Amino acid sequence: MRWHLILPSLLASFGLPLAAGAQENVQDDSAAFLVAGTAPVVCTLTSGPGSADGFNNFTTADRNVYRVDQMIDAATLSTRAASFELTLSGVCNTAHRIRMESLNNGLWQLSETPPARPAGFGTAVPYDLTARWTDQVVQLSADAAIRQPRERNVPIGRPASGDLLLRFEILAGATNLAANAPMVSGAYSDTLTIILEPQQ
Repeated sequence: MRWHLILPSLLASFGLPLAAGAQENVQDDSAAFLVAGTAPVVCTLTSGPGSADGFNNFTTADRNVYRVDQMIDAATLSTRAASFELTLSGVCNTAHRIRMESLNNGLWQLSETPPARPAGFGTAVPYDLTARWTDQVVQLSADAAIRQPRERNVPIGRPASGDLLLRFEILAGATNLAANAPMVSGAYSDTLTIILEPQQ
């Protein structure tokens, strides 16, 4: 920023003749300022009303709990097909990653120590979770082979914002024993976590 202070000659203000070659006396000064700010690193992921659709054999009450309507086919006692789709609004203002986590690697009985599996019966349900974010398609296949956490993550080398589309799917007859095996009775569940986070 620059300020100019102009002082006219006193002789000129009294109407007296100026000396030959006289000029206005100009004093020039300046000051420089540094203006700085910081944009914090932010990654957010939210869902709004009506963000879930494409329900097939699924219901939800609060966007955080999704329930299979009828998990077992009455004729085969094996699993019925079920799926749902969910749209989340995401933004990350730096290079980041999308991370999907399954707590149990499938739908397992709620008990931490379920009874030993009877011969010929399934005790867990495998599923697929697919996410579409930016130009990436990320899939987590929870095969229910063993009860343990399972994770999938993909780096995104730039900031991004927009819709993150999720699809959860259980195939008909999917069990951790064999296709179309009957399932042991009980309540089954898994906890899924979807994360947008800055790259470390």
